[in-house]
Amino acid sequence: MPERPLVVHYLYVHGGQEGFYYPSVRSHSSVEELAVRYLECALAQVASLRLKDAPCDIALATNLTNLQTVGRTMRELVDAIARMEVEIVPTEYRHRPGDDSRMYVSSRYVLDAIQSATEGSSPGRHVLMTDLDCIWPDPARVLAALPGDGEIGCIHIPYPPDWDAVGFGDFGVTRLGIGELAQGMGGSAELPPWVGGELLSGTPDSLGSLVAACEEIDARLAAEDRVLPTEEQVLTLGGATGRIRFHDLSRVAARIQTGPRHKAPPNPMALELGLWHLPGEKGLSLRRAATAVRRGHTGQLRRDLSDVRRAARRFNVAGTGLGRRLRDDGWIVAQRARDAVR
Repeated sequence: MPERPLVVHYLYVHGGQEGFYYPSVRSHSSVEELAVRYLECALAQVASLRLKDAPCDIALATNLTNLQTVGRTMRELVDAIARMEVEIVPTEYRHRPGDDSRMYVSSRYVLDAIQSATEGSSPGRHVLMTDLDCIWPDPARVLAALPGDGEIGCIHIPYPPDWDAVGFGDFGVTRLGIGELAQGMGGSAELPPWVGGELLSGTPDSLGSLVAACEEIDARLAAEDRVLPTEEQVLTLGGATGRIRFHDLSRVAARIQTGPRHKAPPNPMALELGLWHLPGEKGLSLRRAATAVRRGHTGQLRRDLSDVRRAARRFNVAGTGLGRRLRDDGWIVAQRARDAVR
């Protein structure tokens, strides 16, 4: 009988003097506030798997190992996650970007999470690395679409060729720029697809090869005094040079921008997906779901997850009208006021 797939979430908690900037996080961005926000996302995602009875094991790779040094809310969130049969895997951050950029500084932590979470795993086990701010409306759909050995499942993001995909800098931030880099490394002249970092799946061996390919690319660029700061840039270049064999899972998973601030239309395929990556919902629907779970109120969330249309409304995937926007904005204001009092 094949071994159950392993879904791995990963959270790097910054040091007190460490600079960072994450544009999609609704918080004042102190170290503890940032960690709480991402732990809320983790709890919401774990709940979406457990309340759907997904046939998988779950792990959280993190450097947060001493709960005696953190605040009550963080301890409660970690305890709630652990109670849902999630293994906590201690993980150091060794694959940091080679520059002093503050934006998405922990994005490369996924490479360390791959190494720590797959250590000792059987060769044929499927491992899925997911960003924290995801919800699983249909886990079975994703698990049935996993690629074969030697390939890495991912989400291809349909950015325009000259779109600045990471929001800073001039080097390797567009598909055109990555394509030019790839040609200089012996890759194809074709315009490469952009590889999102929110979902990476494969066997321990194929994921280990992905890490090795990223390390090789970093070393080559460093010899030319160049750096690609984010994991998405390095992964995209790895695919464009043929060092990593990617398998697009966009038919079962997608990054979905929500809310009127993004001016993004609803995804017409959203109800047919098994995994939603919701970066704009960190401080809203994901936080609301985590609050309910932490308080032991899972009944409504379970009912919403049992119907994909209700789940889409709950997590703003189906779009929002004026009434819902007013309700959400009011909830955000109330949460900020409560946080300020605390």
